[in-house]
Amino acid sequence: MPAHKLHIAGKGIRLHGGLIEPDFRTSRVLCSDPWDFVSLWLKKQHQKDALFYWEQARNFYNASKALPELSSPLTSYYCFLNATKALLTSKNQTFTESHGVGGRSQAGRKSLANEIVDFQGGGILPSLCRYLGEPDNAGKNFTLQDLFWQMPFIHRSYCLTYKGATELFIPLASNYFMRRDGSQEAWFQAEIDKRYVNAHTERMIKPGFELFTEAERFYIRRKRRFKWSGRDIENSITQFSIYHKQIRRRVVPIFSSENRWYIKKSVAGHDKLVSSQLVLIFASMHRLSELSRYDPISFAGHFNVNHNWLLSEFIRAAPSQFVYGMASEITGLEFIRPDAF
Repeated sequence: MPAHKLHIAGKGIRLHGGLIEPDFRTSRVLCSDPWDFVSLWLKKQHQKDALFYWEQARNFYNASKALPELSSPLTSYYCFLNATKALLTSKNQTFTESHGVGGRSQAGRKSLANEIVDFQGGGILPSLCRYLGEPDNAGKNFTLQDLFWQMPFIHRSYCLTYKGATELFIPLASNYFMRRDGSQEAWFQAEIDKRYVNAHTERMIKPGFELFTEAERFYIRRKRRFKWSGRDIENSITQFSIYHKQIRRRVVPIFSSENRWYIKKSVAGHDKLVSSQLVLIFASMHRLSELSRYDPISFAGHFNVNHNWLLSEFIRAAPSQFVYGMASEITGLEFIRPDAF
């Protein structure tokens, strides 16, 4: 039976950068950076304290741009910390002032696998995890190499650095939410490039997704469906938001022009950490900020070994990725970056 794309408020619906309260009715925000927009949005919402934290985050962000790679992780982390406080405050979430994450270096050669990130049970990061509806990983630890592997914006750098590394992400060429004609049955699907259509991909997108072809084009489709009724839009949007959130646990963005989306493979033995990009970036930058602040000579050694380019890519790219993601969570809007930037 034929199907057509879903529309809300006259616009075709695609994946949204916001995880918790995405606004599917409002047009996307095209901006070179989201600082001014979010500040104005918080002012209109009379969020004085959240606005203070957001502006403090902006100050640290601007400071990071003027600092070298050995120093900028410290100010970048405090940008993340204050942006997270802005989010939690704007959503009336309680939090304690501790960071909620720690770190240490293991003995041995200079390696990202020897830099350990310890997740704690209380503080800013666990509060962020709770708001995002994720486990806080309290008492668990992961290496920086573990965390970097799960970030799509540096994944190509990761795979070039670690030859033979398993590629974790499959790029989606485009994505849609579809509704079967004459029915309330609706689902998510995305087009993929032909080169990813093979038995390996079919196996790695399970559970929950399947491959199919249509009109000589290739797609990934969510097996689970949701109900969409044109006669009960509000309830349909509520059900759709729940469905969207489930998908966003596996399908993640790189914030860019039009935003690029990737489905995370299901790799056996590597499912011990299930967290959003915001959590992964926050935790990773905290460890680098500790090195920058407390052990800069040791930190400098990381730029003299084979992962130096990967580390540099993370330090340069992570701030904008984090800020765009946080802006989307605060406002519920979708942000994209113009090509010129």
